[in-house]
Amino acid sequence: MTRLTELFPPSLVAAQMPRLGQWSPVPPSTDHRAWAAINDGTRARIVESAAASLGTPWPALPASSYARFARDGDRWDYQTPAFARRDRLARAVLATAASPATHGTTSRSAFLDDVMDGVWALCEETSWCWPAHDFRILGSHDGRQGLLPDPDRPTLDLGASGTALLLALTDAVVGDELDQLDLLVRRRLRREISHRVLRPYLERDDWGWYDGSTAKLNNWNPWIHSELLLATALTEESGDRRTALMCRILKGLENYLHAHPRDGGCDEGPHYWWRAGASVFECLETISSLLGTDAGVFDEPLIRAMARYPLATWIGGGWVVNFADGPARPREMTAAVMYRYGLRTRQPDVTAHARALRADADAALPAPDAPFDLRRTLDALFDSGWQSAPPAAFPLPRRTWLPDTEVLVARTSAGTERGLLLAAKGGHNDESHNHNDVGTFIIALDSRPLLIDAGVGTYRKETFSSERYGIWSMTSEFHNVPRVNGVGQAPGAAYRATAVAHHHTADTDELTCDLASAYPPQAQLEGWPRTLRLVHGETDEHIEIADSWRCTAPPSSLALHLLVSGDLAITAEDHATITPAAGRGLTLHWDATTFTGTAEPIPLADPAFTRVWGPVIHRLILTAQQPVATAGRHILTIRPTAGP
Repeated sequence: MTRLTELFPPSLVAAQMPRLGQWSPVPPSTDHRAWAAINDGTRARIVESAAASLGTPWPALPASSYARFARDGDRWDYQTPAFARRDRLARAVLATAASPATHGTTSRSAFLDDVMDGVWALCEETSWCWPAHDFRILGSHDGRQGLLPDPDRPTLDLGASGTALLLALTDAVVGDELDQLDLLVRRRLRREISHRVLRPYLERDDWGWYDGSTAKLNNWNPWIHSELLLATALTEESGDRRTALMCRILKGLENYLHAHPRDGGCDEGPHYWWRAGASVFECLETISSLLGTDAGVFDEPLIRAMARYPLATWIGGGWVVNFADGPARPREMTAAVMYRYGLRTRQPDVTAHARALRADADAALPAPDAPFDLRRTLDALFDSGWQSAPPAAFPLPRRTWLPDTEVLVARTSAGTERGLLLAAKGGHNDESHNHNDVGTFIIALDSRPLLIDAGVGTYRKETFSSERYGIWSMTSEFHNVPRVNGVGQAPGAAYRATAVAHHHTADTDELTCDLASAYPPQAQLEGWPRTLRLVHGETDEHIEIADSWRCTAPPSSLALHLLVSGDLAITAEDHATITPAAGRGLTLHWDATTFTGTAEPIPLADPAFTRVWGPVIHRLILTAQQPVATAGRHILTIRPTAGP
């Protein structure tokens, strides 16, 4: 891809970067005509949601709550009320602008007071950084861990950039009305953004998410940069600093794109795409608007390919292919962003997918149980094309092969959720939000995943530490891969699939790879070629998982693990059935002369799991009968059960 610093060179930035007050992505609340055009139903929901908080105390943030992460690993005792503060402020900002413009109306003045309270509360917080990310809590600077953040050395993370963006949009939307209350509110807001976010970003080089120097480049990079762009454009008063910030942001985003797979795949999974690929688009959209040119960036092959990832990983019915961290049923899919992405890259199937995601829901407001994102809500609210876009069906491509990400997603027929879907991966065990899952797969039937990836539980201190692979859902033992000589896969970039390839005919799609290199030496593996094949046959659609193994000596144990959603029953020595709550299920067939099947329940209590899967999933373990030969081969066949 052409470097961003070549498409948007410093000379262009210096010449074209607007001064403060010359540009805004949204109309101010004093533009009564623009705000009066909002749909009446949407307006009513905006006002109703904000009114529910009026007159109630703002959530408290005691120091002991922040300290809990250092003490016991809990990050939510602090983050839950902190999120609630930000959610309340965002809703109050929107309600102020959307309320009737008649001077002195009770609701509008009450909402504006709530905005003032929220701005003041956020400005008085010691830190905007979440406890799990703060350098002092992690001991990243001098090796000495503390309980509380240092306000004189702020850490720039997602919490800090997100708070800066929220306050910057508050400034842009209702800043003029806040000035009528007290000029100090806006002045303090801008000072805090500068001190906590913009100056540290510009003056310090200890941000690993910026260049990958101390942390893997992932969604943090475009997500934070998308927020820094607007915070800069809407609050930074110095012209020289505005230019310097824009140039540094361009270089930082360039770092991310340079490291990104050329196929557009997101190794963090589709849940994170909405803060990775979608945030890249928001960055480029903002840069183009600020500088008055897109410089052809939306024609770049990588940028076009990134837009297509959600299409590739969509199963149907709200389900996605959830390799790595992230739920199989994401809740934060802001379809209006994807719609604009499809328009700018001239890809009608991307815009169709976005419109299908929206269905008949409100075009601007998130679902009641989803976080309230003021930036994306405002973008959707004033996007007339999105507001009027006619209904569309999901494109549902028959196959997508991502050769760099090493992921295949194939379904029996394009354009329909009915039938089998196979998602399979090669990859390595040092991907972003990695699970030890080289060679794993997901199988869905009629848009319901039945052979699954469980996903990830509620984030805690252990999740992003040396203890990560002590968490059951991160280990290969709870993915659909073998266990050899009592050993599962190991973490690290060296543990990877080899000989990865995709093949297809008119009737088949398959991924082939060798899993042996994903296992440590104790497994004594010389080779484990695996073929994952979807057969499209009109009268016999099925999936085959063909495994071969070569060991340096006869293994003491060998087992194939399969994670299951739905009722699992072993109905014969060579058969098992998976039955979902509704619709067709699957029949699994194995060689009973070689393997013995056992089923075990996996009770779930973590809400991050139970929201998706309910109170239990199951694991089918196919154990090789002793003695096990040094080399062998096995085919697991999966077919739909009879049904409507």
